[in-house]
Amino acid sequence: MEIDKQQIEHLASLIRVQLSDDEITSLGEELNGIVNEFNILQEVNTEDVEPTGHIADLQTVLRSDEAQESIDVEDVLSNAPQTSNEFIKVKRVIE
Repeated sequence: MEIDKQQIEHLASLIRVQLSDDEITSLGEELNGIVNEFNILQEVNTEDVEPTGHIADLQTVLRSDEAQESIDVEDVLSNAPQTSNEFIKVKRVIE
């Protein structure tokens, strides 16, 4: 499978970007290189390889998702040094 100029132009229109001819050519080369790498992986014989999902046999333990009582907004705001409406005011950290 090879990705051609028309496919790249179609993708560009879907994501609403404009690409120059040089960018289309460059992107085409990159995408075709990626597709070729996947084609090489497809050729690997994995017939006798047992599928694995994770190197450790771990189970994810999740708690049940149940609604619980929450702290009142007034109680939370009463502990904040500065507030604005129903928000906690903090000093700017990014200029």
